[in-house]
Amino acid sequence: MRFDLKKSLFISMAALGLFAATATINANQADAKTYARVTSNSKMSSDPTTRNISFTGGNAIYTKAGTLRGARLVASTATLSTLANSNSSSDNFRAYRVATTNRGSVYYKVVSFDQQTRGWIYGGKSTANFGGGTKQFTTFSTNNLSDAQQNSLYKIASPGIANDGKTVTYKKPAWTQYKVGRQVLDSTPYANATFKIIQVGTRTREGDQWVQVQATDNQYSQANGWILYSGLTLTQTPVADNAIRINLVDSSNNNNVVKSFDYTKTGAQKGTRLGTQNGANWTLAASDQTQLQNQINTNLSGTGYYVGALNQTQINALGAATFGGSVNIAVTKQTAIADNAVRINMVTPNGTFLKSVDYPKTNATKGNYLGYWNGNVWALSNDDITNINGIVNNALTGTGYFLTNGQLTSAQQQAIAAGRFGDNVTITVTNTQPVTTTTTVQPMLNGSLGIWNARQMNSLAGPTVNDDITIPGFAGGSGAGGSTVSASELYQWSKSSDATLKQKFTDAMKAANAQGVDLATINTQSKQAANLAYLQPNDMKLNLGASGAYYTGDAALTQAKSNNLGTIYSPIYPIIAQDTTTGATQAKLTWDRLTYTAQTASSGFSGGTVNVYYTADNGTTVTNP
Repeated sequence: MRFDLKKSLFISMAALGLFAATATINANQADAKTYARVTSNSKMSSDPTTRNISFTGGNAIYTKAGTLRGARLVASTATLSTLANSNSSSDNFRAYRVATTNRGSVYYKVVSFDQQTRGWIYGGKSTANFGGGTKQFTTFSTNNLSDAQQNSLYKIASPGIANDGKTVTYKKPAWTQYKVGRQVLDSTPYANATFKIIQVGTRTREGDQWVQVQATDNQYSQANGWILYSGLTLTQTPVADNAIRINLVDSSNNNNVVKSFDYTKTGAQKGTRLGTQNGANWTLAASDQTQLQNQINTNLSGTGYYVGALNQTQINALGAATFGGSVNIAVTKQTAIADNAVRINMVTPNGTFLKSVDYPKTNATKGNYLGYWNGNVWALSNDDITNINGIVNNALTGTGYFLTNGQLTSAQQQAIAAGRFGDNVTITVTNTQPVTTTTTVQPMLNGSLGIWNARQMNSLAGPTVNDDITIPGFAGGSGAGGSTVSASELYQWSKSSDATLKQKFTDAMKAANAQGVDLATINTQSKQAANLAYLQPNDMKLNLGASGAYYTGDAALTQAKSNNLGTIYSPIYPIIAQDTTTGATQAKLTWDRLTYTAQTASSGFSGGTVNVYYTADNGTTVTNP
């Protein structure tokens, strides 16, 4: 047998090529089975603060799930072990996407808080919790405030723009939440602001203490946030064991501390109450209440705030306060007092502030007494008593509180008399309604100069004016010569169904027309007779307070209008004109009246009369008088 080496080699190489190709195909098939594929990939929607994580060191971070074709290493397990033990919160991580593969594996896409590292890491076999190379991580833990922290006030030690945790405030402690940064970028505008600490805690990695601060004055509230405790400086010392810190706060803003002071009591024990509970309320010892009222008002002097006598709400707060602690007492902001005025604060019988009025006097000097010492007590002049009665009664209108019988008592007069210009005094008012009296309206008709030459108006029974009308040649008149007819007679004749009277009326009209009477003169006289006359309404009385109580002109005018005295009317008066519509010789008669409209009223003291000033129109015709 002949062996063909060349042919044999060719066959062998061909067979080898076939084997190699088969091996390659089989290898590719094996590779395709090695790589996993993603079956879901979604953004995580749970609370972001629950997705802060650290690492176990068992898995690395890749550009995609590590079992996917083409995944490249981002951070090795050794690197992640180092990050897990970092003492810098900027190395905290947040998971924000989750994916699962066809093999049931869970992968999380994570990012470092400093955004320097980002990628996918194996997270176990369930999305219910973090597993695999990840574990949930608490970046910050809150703690309890110490007594000193709770009862002290602070300022930012070094205001400026540094992002070092100690200079500006943050929305959350720095690097404890992803992409949550500074509250203010520059704390210089808050250099004089004082803050109280409302929360405290520790960053896990650094172990440093952060505090949440709140400005005591609302105008600085923009800086409220978190800062390192070491970035604050103490401005108010802790409270002693036998003292209570009284924070006087604006009644409209509990965070605005107007003044603070410590009320100390010898022998008091830390944690004990200042007062005694009596049912729903607290009581204070008389000596404590007096001292507290005095100290509060002394501390508020010059601030524009005022307390006066403590009310039950304030007493309850003080009574429940514990020694070694603090309490907030609401105080009311008032406008500045003029140098020539004494402010009279009115409080209810339980001490609740009601309202205040200022009593100014021309040329008064700040610091001088309003009244005088009569050798026994402080006293007011009669004019001051009258004027203050008036303004206090007026201020109390509608409040449900009053002066006793509408007058200042002797005690109230003495308290006000001892007041100094530019300062406050306090009086207690009652909720017992005083006995009222009535004030009678006297209508006045304004003149060309208004109320300055107004004339008193007079009431008439009506319905017509008291005026005689002279018609020359009229034989049916009742006056001498038979030519005079009263307005009342004309009215009766025109309205009567009696033939004799109707004839008299007809004759009067014919005579007026036939004799060529000067109708304009008659009509002017008739209208003039109505001027200053009014038909008196049923009720001319106003209720303007207790006898002697002061009332303003506006108050009197308002009540006059509500009593249907805003508009009153004159008696009717006759207007005679020629009737040319039918060519008849009979004159035509109509009746007009004046309408008076109230414009102003005088001020005064209840119990007498009040002038109400009216203006009159030019007269209008009355239909079916």
